[in-house]
Amino acid sequence: MKINICKYLSLLGTIAVVLTACTRDDDPEPDFPPSEGTAMTLNGGVGGSSAQNSVFVDLSADKQDSVKRSSWNLGFYCGSQFRVKLNNTTGASAVLVNKTDLNAVSASDINVDELAIPLGQPGSFGNIDGVDGELSHTFIPEIAASDADNKVYVINPIGGSFSTVISPDNLYKVRILRASNGYTLQYARLNASNFQTISVEKDDNYNFKYISFESGPVTVEPPKKDWDFQWTWSIYFGGTGESAYPYGFSDLIFINHLSGVTGAEIVVKNEEGQSTGKPTYSEFSEADLPGVNFSNSRNVVGSNWRITTGSSAGARPDRFYLIKDSAGNVYKLRFNAMGAGNDGGIRGYPELEYQLLKRG
Repeated sequence: MKINICKYLSLLGTIAVVLTACTRDDDPEPDFPPSEGTAMTLNGGVGGSSAQNSVFVDLSADKQDSVKRSSWNLGFYCGSQFRVKLNNTTGASAVLVNKTDLNAVSASDINVDELAIPLGQPGSFGNIDGVDGELSHTFIPEIAASDADNKVYVINPIGGSFSTVISPDNLYKVRILRASNGYTLQYARLNASNFQTISVEKDDNYNFKYISFESGPVTVEPPKKDWDFQWTWSIYFGGTGESAYPYGFSDLIFINHLSGVTGAEIVVKNEEGQSTGKPTYSEFSEADLPGVNFSNSRNVVGSNWRITTGSSAGARPDRFYLIKDSAGNVYKLRFNAMGAGNDGGIRGYPELEYQLLKRG
């Protein structure tokens, strides 16, 4: 039996006692100061360069949360827009079917080859979500207020470098509608004659709520104020401008840009190994912050922190990063090993360290 000691003591009004540490059941959690920093090895799990987990890191709490990349299929945005994202961390792709009746859609309505992601081919981003993570670049457009405007999509849940042959048996058809406080998802195997329905309510404590076609609602991201960046494998890009092409990347770092996290890259040596004149990781202090331009680009770190081939393979010692979390705490962060070359790490378990520069 749980006893509320505060209420119990309040009955003893004839006893002169000063209560200094009593809390009520509905009191808010205490506000702990942010971490001063630590070292951390991320739990990417088995798989090496295709490690099975995405890892979400909260610097101020010295905390990491690992979740299997394949544990979800669709992410439903909890903000003001009605956006639904595909799972780029499994290489998911999709095609539009110009129908609104899910039961009327089958394999005869699509060309399965259009679900293949043309890795390495410039400009071939047409069947995946934008690799910049921007809400306006989801493959599925914003869910319309009018049900009649929301069409059916066929999704290949696991593509990219994970599938060489696309079978209709592995595909799903979905139709998504707006609801009063969220979404209604209709989904089924591509050739099924009946579909399932799931209601997904928005929750302002999260960026997204997630659904698995196999197991229904699943937890993926921590609450949006409780993580700063994600480490993961994902469909990403190579090249630049019109020459950019989709490609599967390991060891990517994406900051939590939708919740106000920003970052900056500090390069201390150029490609020739000469000093850039900027302070090293050890030297950099709060006094150096006024000269830094923080970016809200999700890819401000991206793959820049490591090299995967050649004599320089491993975590790059020529740079470090600054992360400003949603509470305004600023950390300097560097990666010490990623499991390539001679950096001493294990692939899938990158090693990093960070230090608090300024409290928010």
